[in-house]
Amino acid sequence: MFKLSLSTVNNIEKKIRNAQVFQYIASDNSEEIIESLRQISVRSGMAIYIWSSELGLVNIKSRQTPLPATRSILEALKYANKNHYFAVYVFPAVNTVDLLEIKSTLPSAQIYLNVNDNTRFLFLINEDASFNYLAVSGEEIELVNKHTKKYKLRDGKWVLSDV
Repeated sequence: MFKLSLSTVNNIEKKIRNAQVFQYIASDNSEEIIESLRQISVRSGMAIYIWSSELGLVNIKSRQTPLPATRSILEALKYANKNHYFAVYVFPAVNTVDLLEIKSTLPSAQIYLNVNDNTRFLFLINEDASFNYLAVSGEEIELVNKHTKKYKLRDGKWVLSDV
């Protein structure tokens, strides 16, 4: 099982708190990311809601009663915009049905995607999913620094890795 490091979890929390636009994470490990978000919520007290097409928005800590009238993406975005306290709304688009609903809704619902002092949006997509709207309009939270050079020990010296 893939587990995110503490520094990665802290980086996700920092990026969410400092968000200026909606954000997304491209990863094939959405369950681990959701578990990390649950840890952030418990540790920091941050209100985090996770959306599903079956229930709507549900508090990530309690997973009890869903928020009313939030089963569609558009309803959930409208609800989030009416919010008056700090909260993060997570939309996993890891299955085809949810990804299609998100793809069809977001470009026409830009007015509801505004990040303010109280509202943050985070979308989770699979690494191989193509969704240009997120890349163009949103900010990616990278789980791994893609610019870090990899080294290996060869003959007692650290050299750049070919991998």
